[in-house]
Amino acid sequence: MAHAVVEERPLHMGLPISHGKLAMWLFLVTEIMFFTGLIGTYIVLRNGSKYWATPEQVHLIEWIGALNTFVLICSSLTVVLAHSAIARGDVKTTALYIAITLALGGVFLVIKAVEYKSKFEHKVLPGQIRYDRYDAEVSRSTNPDGIQYRRNVRNLLAEMLEGKEGHAAVTGPVKEKCQRIYDEIKSQESKPAGSAKAAEEQVKKISEEVQHLVHEHPELHLPYIIPYGNMWASCYFVMTGFHALHVLGGLVVFVIILIKAGIGSLEVQHSSFIELTGLYWHFVDIVWIFLFPLLYLV
Repeated sequence: MAHAVVEERPLHMGLPISHGKLAMWLFLVTEIMFFTGLIGTYIVLRNGSKYWATPEQVHLIEWIGALNTFVLICSSLTVVLAHSAIARGDVKTTALYIAITLALGGVFLVIKAVEYKSKFEHKVLPGQIRYDRYDAEVSRSTNPDGIQYRRNVRNLLAEMLEGKEGHAAVTGPVKEKCQRIYDEIKSQESKPAGSAKAAEEQVKKISEEVQHLVHEHPELHLPYIIPYGNMWASCYFVMTGFHALHVLGGLVVFVIILIKAGIGSLEVQHSSFIELTGLYWHFVDIVWIFLFPLLYLV
């Protein structure tokens, strides 16, 4: 009696995903831990500080950050469309979507470079912010930051009002505003605050008035306090700098894909390569979606 022989399928050892995808996910796990550490540190420092720099004080413009967010979200869409096209064997369309993704990533970096330029112009750099405390409690220091700041602003305003020390004499409404701040400083100095908290509030009020004056009249070179500005700048450049490096790394891979398409070596079997590149790019986008509200909105 004949018996049918059933051929058993060989058992597949390991996870039910390709080695390339497994390696990419393991790499992304390490990247998640890296950025979690950076973002977590920023949150702890931010919540543990009595005051913190506002976007306006550090020359961050919310709509520019929102534009960069929109750009990256659009680039995530185009990389998905590129993977869909290569899966169908449409190399030409794949190359088109990859080129669009590359262009969008380039736009993101250009906008970020413009923001960095603004930080360098206004000296919002780690260790370069002279006044980053409202501290005016003399018992803690013989010359606390807040007292130094108020004295410096008073002297600068006096020079501007009188046209001394190379300053052009201010006139009109600007002179009135400068005179009002100057008079308020003199009044504070003649009647010292009764407590450390009250002294801080006095310095904070002067700094905010100077800040509004400078934003209305950028030609006035008056300093204002950026609370914990040096710490903020350190966090900002570390987080956005590493993110920008990851964006640049993704752009390099997109250039390689376009070169392969240009020489005719990009084929359907590269679908996995583009899919894994897309996974990495989505991760880069998600990191920015966390950074945007933390830096620009909170």
